[in-house]
Amino acid sequence: MKKLVYCALIAVCLSTVALAQTISLTSPSNGATVGSPVTFTATANGGSHPVSAIWIYIDDQPAIKVQTASLNSSLALAPGSHKVVATMWNSIGQLASQLIHITVSSTVTPASSSQYQSNFTATSNYLANSSPSVMDGAILFTPQEIMPYFSNLAAIGMTKDPNRMPQVVAWMNWYINHFNWPDKWGLYGTVYDYTVSNGVAIPTGDADSTDSYAATYLTLAWNAWQSGNPEARSFILGLNYQLDVIGGVIVLTQQSDGLTWAKPDWQIKYLMDNCEVYRGLRDLASLYQNAFGDSAKAAWYNAAAQRSLNGILTMWQNGKWAYYKDGAGNMPAPNLASWYPDAAAQVFPMLQGVLSPSDARSQQTYANFNAAWPGWPTLSFNSQDPFPWDLVAVAAATMGDNSRVATYINSMQGKYVNSGFPWPFYDAEGGWFMRANNYMMGKGL
Repeated sequence: MKKLVYCALIAVCLSTVALAQTISLTSPSNGATVGSPVTFTATANGGSHPVSAIWIYIDDQPAIKVQTASLNSSLALAPGSHKVVATMWNSIGQLASQLIHITVSSTVTPASSSQYQSNFTATSNYLANSSPSVMDGAILFTPQEIMPYFSNLAAIGMTKDPNRMPQVVAWMNWYINHFNWPDKWGLYGTVYDYTVSNGVAIPTGDADSTDSYAATYLTLAWNAWQSGNPEARSFILGLNYQLDVIGGVIVLTQQSDGLTWAKPDWQIKYLMDNCEVYRGLRDLASLYQNAFGDSAKAAWYNAAAQRSLNGILTMWQNGKWAYYKDGAGNMPAPNLASWYPDAAAQVFPMLQGVLSPSDARSQQTYANFNAAWPGWPTLSFNSQDPFPWDLVAVAAATMGDNSRVATYINSMQGKYVNSGFPWPFYDAEGGWFMRANNYMMGKGL
C-alpha cells in the first residue's frame, strides 16, 4: 500500500513540473550559403503551455510570423550576409530563440544564360519590329495607338540592348517634338496620347496621367545616359532645358503632402504614379549632377524627391500600402485578393527603389504579396487580369528572388515568347521582360 501511494505521489509531481519551451530552426543551417528565396522551417514546443506564435527576424527586423507550432515559409532576401533569429512565444508569454547566420548568393546558374539571352533578343526584336519607321521614332502601344507612358517603359528596357540605342534616341526625340506648349491644363512639356491612321499620328487631346508620363521619361533619360552610348549621351546633353521642363510638369502638380495628382483634372494621388515620380526625380537629379555638372539643380530635384518620399511613406498601413489617396486625404486599405490595382500596386515601392530590399517594410510587403498570390510566377493572376504583368518579375528581381523570377520567365516563354508575343503582350511588357532576362543573365536591371 505504501508503495502504491509513493508511486502516485511521483506521478503527481511529474505532472506539475514546468517543461522548458524550445524552438528548433531546422532549415537553413547555421553558416549556410543559400539561394533566394530562402526556405525557413522550424518547430516549437511551448513547454507546459501551447505555442502562440513563431517569428522569423531578419537582420533584427520582423519578417515572417505564424500562429502555429511549426513554420515552413519562403522569403526573398537580398544577396549578402544576414542574421536570422527564430523566436517562439507560448500562451503565457514565455519565449525561446535560436540565432543563426546565413549568406544569400547572387549567383545565376550559367546553364540558364542561353535561355535568358534568347528571350532578351526575341523581345528586343519584337519591340524593334512593332514600330514602323514611318512613325518617325514613335514606339507603338498597338498599331493604332501611341501611349507615351508605355513607350517610355519599353524604351527603358531597350537601353539594355546596345543594338537598340538608335531607336531609343529616336523615341526620346519624338517625345520632345510632341510637347504640348501648353496643354489643355495650362502645363508646358506634357505629351498627349495619339491615335495612328495611315501612318499619321493624331493627338487625342488627353493623357492617362501627367505625373507618370513625365517621370518615366526622366528615368528613361537616366538609363540612356548610363548605357554609355555616345549617340545617346550627345543627344541628352542637348536636353538641359527640356529635361527641366519635364521635371517642372511633376513639381507643378506636387501638393503640400509631397504627392502628385495623376493629372490636374484627376486629383487622385496614386501609389504607383508617386513611386514612379520619386524614381524620376532622383534620376533627373542624377542627370543634372553627372551629365550637366549642375549641383544646384541636382539638389533642387533631390529635395523634390525627398518630399515625394515623405508623402509616399504616409501611405504605409502596417504591412500594406494604400494604393491611392483622394482629395479629402482618405487612403483606403487595399484588398490583396484583388489583383489590380490593390495587389499589383504593392510592389511599386520596391520596383522603383522607394525603399531598399532589406527594409522591413519591403520584406513585409513582399511576403504579404506572395501569400496573397502564391501562383503569380505561373500567371495565376490571369484569372482576374489578362495582361502578363512583367513588372512584377522585375520587382521580384529587386528583392533577389531569383527562383520566382526564373519560374515566371519559364511561364512567359510558354505563353508568349514561343508564340511570337501575341496580345495582350505589348510594348511596355516588352521593356520589363527585357529587364527581367537581363537581370537573370547577371547584367542588372
